[in-house]
Amino acid sequence: MNRYSQDMAQNDRSALSRRDVSRRDVLKGIAAAAAGVMLPASALVAQNARTTPGPIDMHQHIGGAGGLGGDWSVQKVQDLMGKNGISAVIFSNAGSGDQLYTGTESGSTFARKWNENAAKIVSDHPKIFGFFAAIPFSDADGSLKEIAYAYDTLKADGIGILSSIGDKYPGDALFRPPWEEMNRRKAITFTHPFVPKCCLTLFPAARDSVERDFDTTRAFTNLLYSGTLAELPDIRYIVNHSGATLPVLAGRIKDRVPGAASTGGKPPTDGISPKTPKGVFYEYQKLYYECAHAAYAAPMAALLAFVPKSQLLFGTDYPAEDPSSTLLELKRRNLPPDVLRALYRENAERLFPRFKA
Repeated sequence: MNRYSQDMAQNDRSALSRRDVSRRDVLKGIAAAAAGVMLPASALVAQNARTTPGPIDMHQHIGGAGGLGGDWSVQKVQDLMGKNGISAVIFSNAGSGDQLYTGTESGSTFARKWNENAAKIVSDHPKIFGFFAAIPFSDADGSLKEIAYAYDTLKADGIGILSSIGDKYPGDALFRPPWEEMNRRKAITFTHPFVPKCCLTLFPAARDSVERDFDTTRAFTNLLYSGTLAELPDIRYIVNHSGATLPVLAGRIKDRVPGAASTGGKPPTDGISPKTPKGVFYEYQKLYYECAHAAYAAPMAALLAFVPKSQLLFGTDYPAEDPSSTLLELKRRNLPPDVLRALYRENAERLFPRFKA
């Protein structure tokens, strides 16, 4: 069995050991025995694991840094999927913000080329691949044209965006037209972290550090404070890396919402303001969170304490990370089978019905 099947079998065995055999199970066993096909419980679990569809990976990239270079190949992705039991992958741009967010024709040209390359890969393997389209957000007209082309011609599965765009964050008024169009289309968006120019020289190797996780948190604080999350409610957002620091800091963010109603000098209990009329937790808990390279004990504990299982998704961040770094950590968490099923497939199938087994 591959890693995914082994993990599911182990969790199924744990669940079986924690409960008594039900009357229905007993009757099934009797019926099977009468037919001469009674199998040991361990064999039944293993058989079920082998036939269970594998995870749907929300977080993979084409060729590392967003292009098609390096030693990346479709065949290598397929080999890795088979090794780890992954059934489908949705690609996104890893972080080509300098080429994409120029505000000029070059950004639109880069987006078009990347999207067409991704769409070709998907059209060759439609049952196992999908893609989030790259959009030149710094160019409002170019963004609207690319959204239309990506959806209507290339049949993109959603829209990709980086956590910061030049020296601005996604909720800036400059980017409102593409957000409104994505809301009209009920788009699914995937956010990938990016180190903004302001922070590149904070310390050595800032670009390759966890500064990216802080930028994800800044992006969704900005989308919250600007009213984008509340005012454009039909967009479905996927947050990278188990929400970065968002689940941990959500309470503090709630207590600092600009314009929140006064509570006699005490922090507001739910962050109600003109931009967050339903409260901060409402807006953050409706987001989806994928767990690529962030299935460690602390981030998973924070995430599972903050959102219901319906908001969990699986990701790997390949080729930046080996899928085993996420799968092995999920195995160590010993999560209940229903949580794993939701995280690995069920929530993704709801968002992307074409991958439903």
